[in-house]
Amino acid sequence: MCTSGQIIGSLLVLSVLEIGLGVSSVAVGAVSFSLALREHTPQLGDSSPVWSGVCVR
Repeated sequence: MCTSGQIIGSLLVLSVLEIGLGVSSVAVGAVSFSLALREHTPQLGDSSPVWSGVCVR
């Protein structure tokens, strides 16, 4: 059986991991959006988040 300390520690680790993945996802989206604006005129789907699917050209 897990103690309450182990459960709280596991939840803390998972929470920090989820926050880190969320921040990195926003950062990747912002970088890809800025690169898309620099290379060509904005098109539908340029600002779509990474998790919404595959880019189709």
